[in-house]
Amino acid sequence: MKIHEFVGKKILKEYGINVPESVFIKNFPPEKGIIPSVIKSQVLVGGRMKSGGVLFADNGEEFLRNTEILLKKPIKGEFPYGVLAEEKIKINHEYYISAVLNREKRSEEWIFSEEGGIEIENSENIKKGSYEEILNTVPEKFRTFLPKLKKIFNEKDLTLLEINPVAEDTSGNLTALDCVMHVDDNALFRQPWAKKFTEDDHDFHYVELDGNIGIIGCGAGIVMATMDAVKNAGYSPANFLDIGGGADKETTLNALNLLKSKNIKITVMNIFGGITKCDVIANSILEFKEINKDIKLFIRLTGTNEEEAGIILEKNNIKNYKDLDEMINALDIFLKKEVHNND
Repeated sequence: MKIHEFVGKKILKEYGINVPESVFIKNFPPEKGIIPSVIKSQVLVGGRMKSGGVLFADNGEEFLRNTEILLKKPIKGEFPYGVLAEEKIKINHEYYISAVLNREKRSEEWIFSEEGGIEIENSENIKKGSYEEILNTVPEKFRTFLPKLKKIFNEKDLTLLEINPVAEDTSGNLTALDCVMHVDDNALFRQPWAKKFTEDDHDFHYVELDGNIGIIGCGAGIVMATMDAVKNAGYSPANFLDIGGGADKETTLNALNLLKSKNIKITVMNIFGGITKCDVIANSILEFKEINKDIKLFIRLTGTNEEEAGIILEKNNIKNYKDLDEMINALDIFLKKEVHNND
């Protein structure tokens, strides 16, 4: 299992390794910020810097603009789980260090280079060996750094631990500026923390399917009925997602952002509000649409506070369909029009 950088950094800090001061941001606008800062997309792919997934901010305007950009921007086809805003560190030198589990040898292989950074693959100054071999050849300042990494690698059941770069600041201190962690899937029963901040840990019921039409409802029955209606119209649901009764703003935004992260551009929301308050759902939709104008939502909100919800959506030019049939008919018209325009 791949672990997001912001989670890995928390673990490094727990083990006494310096990391930059940071703020994790899930939604826009952020409640907190760091200026000046390095803003980093939280995706589980490599090469973020070269793919435009790392931006910088020296003032509040840049911070808000670049945060919004990265929250909406896919990196190598993956939408971000969030962004990590970190303080800028004045760097004197960059190093590279990693450990990987060699299953054939049943041992760890350690790699160290005094030429870290995004061009590490071009470096010829790379040392490989066992932990003891690398420990005996690294600069003195790493003699207390490496034992902490080894402790993390073993205690957290990692198959990969990579820090690129380890930065030496102008005071000579070492700081981990990045962190890649992979946890052994077979050891997850010992590592419950590993799923705490991942997309597999939801406060709703979610099953991924093969289609391209997102489905969100509240209650298994209404979700299934919506999926059937989409299927009967000739289209394929991308998922089953039940936000449950009493869903709040955070749950609704998490659901919408999850489907966005799966690159789903069209979502059908069929909400019957019993415990769930329709006006809360409507306000969540508005917040989501503010930064995701390219995602098409077909919405039916009925039940508790439905009049208030209707007013909220109407004021913002968002259609609230009266019933499921009307909503699916509108979906069908939209998709056929899209096909015609593409032709």
